[in-house]
Amino acid sequence: MPYSDTCSCCLSTSATPSTADSQVLGESERSREQILQTLSDLSRGFQDVADRCLLVLHLEVRVHCFHYLIPLTKQGNYAIVANVESMDYDPLVVKLNKDISAIEEAMGAALQQHKFQYIFEGLGHLISCILINGAQYFKRISESGIKKMCRNIFVLQQNLTNITMSREADLDFARSFSLFYVLSGCD
Repeated sequence: MPYSDTCSCCLSTSATPSTADSQVLGESERSREQILQTLSDLSRGFQDVADRCLLVLHLEVRVHCFHYLIPLTKQGNYAIVANVESMDYDPLVVKLNKDISAIEEAMGAALQQHKFQYIFEGLGHLISCILINGAQYFKRISESGIKKMCRNIFVLQQNLTNITMSREADLDFARSFSLFYVLSGCD
């Protein structure tokens, strides 16, 4: 037999992988697929939690509006005699503005712009609806009361415009609706 560096049995084992090697490769591939599937499931789970948190923030801002504005409209007495106190903003409106500003400050640095906009979009419309629908509870309203309501709406509109960087036209409508009471003589 001629001399060779390798024997025929060594050639066969080095040319094809052994069964043990293929089992290790198969298990490695399966474990990689399991890891990828687990990571994918976790990613979807985290995205779901993030979406729910964003929805809760969206709703939280609206709950604040209801919390402060419904009692304001249910007081039902805007028969204010013009004096220094009647020129001030309503305390509930001031508290709502502070809450909205605090939420904006906390969320502005933490959220992407489109998520931030989602939280505050449509807020002017909601406030307008609450105030207009709440007008049915006014028992008496004077011209000074109308002016105070218009100032309340204006300060809310300014705050929302500063937050959203767009004019809240729905609040213009609410202010026009309030002025309609003066023109219709609902004293």
